[in-house]
Amino acid sequence: MRPGIKTWVSEDVFEKMQVSVWIVNDIRVNAFAKRYEGKNYIVLTIGLCVAFWKEVEEFIGNKNFGKVFHLSEEKEDSYKKELYRFMLNFIIAHEFGHIAHGHVLTNSEDNFIEELYADEATNKDNWLTQLREYDADYYAAMLNTAITLGYWKEDWKVLSATFDLLFLSFYLCFDVFAKNSNRDFSNYQEKDIESYDHPYPGIRMYYCSLAICDLLIRVKGDNELTRELISSGFDAMISYEKRALGKEKYRDSYFSIAGTKKGAMHTRALVNGWNELVDEYNRYSYVTIYKNDNVESLSYFLGEDGEFLRQGV
Repeated sequence: MRPGIKTWVSEDVFEKMQVSVWIVNDIRVNAFAKRYEGKNYIVLTIGLCVAFWKEVEEFIGNKNFGKVFHLSEEKEDSYKKELYRFMLNFIIAHEFGHIAHGHVLTNSEDNFIEELYADEATNKDNWLTQLREYDADYYAAMLNTAITLGYWKEDWKVLSATFDLLFLSFYLCFDVFAKNSNRDFSNYQEKDIESYDHPYPGIRMYYCSLAICDLLIRVKGDNELTRELISSGFDAMISYEKRALGKEKYRDSYFSIAGTKKGAMHTRALVNGWNELVDEYNRYSYVTIYKNDNVESLSYFLGEDGEFLRQGV
């Protein structure tokens, strides 16, 4: 993967970025982007690499895995490795996004951005940090989707398996983040969204899934095939939680928060809030940052107690 990142931007831009990927001997689950003496660094801890691999093994090793997915024993090893590679690719692309979009260049005090251990209590710029996390997530999701589109085959079984893998890799990444972050999201519904320095993991999962849909439709068109691929990806995540993990209620999933009124408002605020910053960050970015369309309203379908409803904000 380290040689692979050279393909994520043009050769001259990559030369300017002076970016490299490092693994550090730290058992904490963490990743960060850092600028130091004119060079950029993407750093993953051993703890994160191990946590990702354990997540993959627990996912495929679940006793009910076969109720949801058909995976032959001889293909199990290669599937684990592919899923693990997708997950690592996402977090590396996320940190790469922080660098490529100038998040570590805006001022001299802000040249270090980490994933899991920032202190929200002392961070005066929580909302700004959330907006940059949203941008880095979206960048990584679009990049991973673009890579996946490179594997396109005119075979439904291959296509659905490939895009299911993409959706599931995001799901497992954010599950690791949800389990290992030092942030307490348990009272999310009561707290102000700007009190957090990272968006709720379920909201991150939601807008990254939308990024898959966005690029897939833009490249391959809005048609029956792309709709079926998107449906299959969402179904893979939901079916695993229901049939393998035994979660009977959608609200039992950590990413169900995106379906609540507060989650919808939070997502809308992230999209529109980042759009307001794009022009500023384009002054520091190595590549052109493009705005997404502003979100005027966003549907939600869950009440705070998990009851289903149909509303919009």
